[in-house]
Amino acid sequence: MRIIELDKDTYIKYSANNSLISFQQMYGWGKVKESTGWKELLLGYEDDNIEILALGSFLLKKLPIFNSYLCYSNRGYLIDYTNTELLTSFHKDLISYLKSKNVFMLIIDPYLPLKERDIDGDIVEGGFDNTSVVDELIKLGYKHNGYNLYYENLQPRWLFRLNISKPYEDLEKDFKKEAKRRSHKKNIYAIETRELKKEELPIFIDLMEKTADRRDFDDRPLSYYENMYDALHVGNVVRFMVSEMDTKKCKENILKEIETNKNNIAKYNSPGKIKEEEVTLQANEKLLAQIEECISLYGDKAPLSACCIMSSYKEMVFLLAGNDERFLQTFNSSNIMVTDLIKLAQSEQKEYFNFYGITGDFSKDNPYYGLYSYKRQYGGEVVELIGQFEYTINKLFKTIYNIASKIRG
Repeated sequence: MRIIELDKDTYIKYSANNSLISFQQMYGWGKVKESTGWKELLLGYEDDNIEILALGSFLLKKLPIFNSYLCYSNRGYLIDYTNTELLTSFHKDLISYLKSKNVFMLIIDPYLPLKERDIDGDIVEGGFDNTSVVDELIKLGYKHNGYNLYYENLQPRWLFRLNISKPYEDLEKDFKKEAKRRSHKKNIYAIETRELKKEELPIFIDLMEKTADRRDFDDRPLSYYENMYDALHVGNVVRFMVSEMDTKKCKENILKEIETNKNNIAKYNSPGKIKEEEVTLQANEKLLAQIEECISLYGDKAPLSACCIMSSYKEMVFLLAGNDERFLQTFNSSNIMVTDLIKLAQSEQKEYFNFYGITGDFSKDNPYYGLYSYKRQYGGEVVELIGQFEYTINKLFKTIYNIASKIRG
């Protein structure tokens, strides 16, 4: 058996049916990373019958000054990790190949769950357990970076996903009451979710910046997302979506509600019913004021929430999202967007809708608990991956790399 470089078509053919594939291993992701200084190699492990038994996308970044490279296999190898003989043979030949490319260190973070967990993050009794894979990689000489709970590594180790194999009506039965109520406001608020064209990406950027300002983080520039679009839009690996309000239609709907409120107040005899209707009227009048503000800012179409979704063959990933925070609680655009996307993923026969990163700390005093709490309102399960591993090929250059990393802070 031997390591070979794969062309595009061969890589796509053999990666398509692999159960471990993530969006980072879809063809085109390496092109995105090349714009940030990485070079991609598509490698396969070929047997004597010209069949590919394992493969992966490998990203190389050159050390400054030195002719030596860091290699990152984003989300690990596409291989049967439980086949010890194959894993051992592949590893040995891969390291030999990487040495010939002057690689000093290899990093992998396989897209392989560690132990089966439920919606609360508790281990499922009798569920799967891939601890033996961790042990085997350590035996092969990999350093395991531990079972981290937060965002210490290159990619999140903890994810949250929803199996969407059953009909939407059955999925919705597991939604929290508030999530269901908010998503059902879609029609009265006249909010529709659609895909953005490349020239409309500034809409996504604007909403991302509005969220970044509130959460105090730096987002990537427009050029990065344009590169993503160019590299991954073919085949719908990446899509940028917006949930926007038809302000004219929404205003008409609320005005009708207000008219109904006033008519009911005039005809009711019960003080209790009148009071209840007056409260609803006040809420609708506040809604009307917010709609007028939307109209003054945006005109006929108000973009309230936007997101970047990534798709592999089996799942849709809710990767990034931004909202106009001024209207988020009023019009529930984020909840509406999520349910629209779940339905879209179902229409494309995906197995999972992946809400992506959370932490492994499920205590309510965890500063990231709100992120987990938001995602679990739709039902689903916690996914704990086996973690990040390093394999040192050249100790001298690994030491230089560590020193440089500390200097950069």
